[in-house]
Amino acid sequence: MSDNAIQTKKFSGWSVTIAAMVIVFCHMTIRGSFATLINGMVAATGWSTGAVSAGSSLFMVMYGLFAFFVGTYIGKLGSRKTYTIHGIIMGVGLFLCSYSKEPWQYWLFYGVIAGIGSGAFWAPVTSMVRQWFMDKLGLAMGLTTAAAGAAMAAGPLLSMLLISKLSWQIMMRVFGVILLVGICIAAQFTIMKPEDAGQKPLGYDNFMAKMAAAGGGQKKDEFYVPFKWATKHKAFWMLALLWFFSNFAEFIVFSHAINYVTKDLGYAKGPATYIYCMIGLLFIVSAIGTGGYVDKLTKKLGDPMKARKKTLTFSYISCAIMAAWLNYIVRLTANGGASMWAFAVYAVVYGFVYGIYIPTVAGFVGVTFGRKEMPACWGMISLIGMAGGAGLGPYIAGALRDATGSYFVAIWLATAFYVVAAVFVNLVQQPTREEVWGKQ
Repeated sequence: MSDNAIQTKKFSGWSVTIAAMVIVFCHMTIRGSFATLINGMVAATGWSTGAVSAGSSLFMVMYGLFAFFVGTYIGKLGSRKTYTIHGIIMGVGLFLCSYSKEPWQYWLFYGVIAGIGSGAFWAPVTSMVRQWFMDKLGLAMGLTTAAAGAAMAAGPLLSMLLISKLSWQIMMRVFGVILLVGICIAAQFTIMKPEDAGQKPLGYDNFMAKMAAAGGGQKKDEFYVPFKWATKHKAFWMLALLWFFSNFAEFIVFSHAINYVTKDLGYAKGPATYIYCMIGLLFIVSAIGTGGYVDKLTKKLGDPMKARKKTLTFSYISCAIMAAWLNYIVRLTANGGASMWAFAVYAVVYGFVYGIYIPTVAGFVGVTFGRKEMPACWGMISLIGMAGGAGLGPYIAGALRDATGSYFVAIWLATAFYVVAAVFVNLVQQPTREEVWGKQ
């Protein structure tokens, strides 16, 4: 659509962002509750930690696969139909999971079916928000991902209460209904890109004017990297690898944290869960604050890539330090579960630095490859990072715990992988216009 064909209308980007926040909240409530679900299901079913963790791994593998597939067909179906269909699939999968009697049934309904449904609710949603903003992109991404922090605070508490008072089966049914209804309603207020509503991204005119000024007054088209070209460039694979390693690490020190402090260190489940929920609360503050900070840092440095590299490096190194803290300081001060101050410090600091990289990576991908084909690029990177890293992390952590009797080795692995992610951040170099399109 040409600039002349785009009509001036009331900007819908913020209402789309609110709808995205609702979708992310519903989806992440399920993922955030897994830390309490592990403990509850192992106790109720007698299944091993590895068997229960395999459900989360399958869930994330299916999420990663369909995060990519959704990027290939959401343009044809539209965001409203796509999110509605996936909300129904995920809700039905969770509801059916509540009737599982054997591990394979749990893996099928929770891991595969609910996992397929979840594929539409992170990479496609954050890609949608990216389409609407050139100015205030950091703030929009921060608000969207802050909803994940709210879910990570509410999900474990609701999960713990439902499991302890009723059962894990009732928890699955309640979550399935909430998710299905919430996502299906929010989906009706989504629009995949501003051009679909006859609008422009926020800050589009100023952005294009700056490009023209930098080019000696000659008007240039909006820069973007075609998906097929992007997959042949090393920047794509650096981004995919950093997302793989950070998700692998995250799904050890986040998803298994409650099981670690209760099983290995002797904490009571209730207080451990309340402390754990502080991760989500600090995530909210950090995600919103980071968005605004990155926008300001971009203006100060004049380089959105450099601003995000600095932010991500700080976040990943800090996460590595807190993983080491979890393995040593929390363990050494636990005193059989009587002392919890070190775990509280972990929850506060990890929640804050964790909330920095989640919104920043999505924006990093969007800046590196441009707006137009971000859904496909971010979908493929999510396939590698989530199906690979987040898919392997929960199962390997659970299997190592079963094999060694503790989480010590798994947490060390997470520490190392956060450091590796920080290295890959600094290896990413944005393709130039000349590289992609040649001299024009």
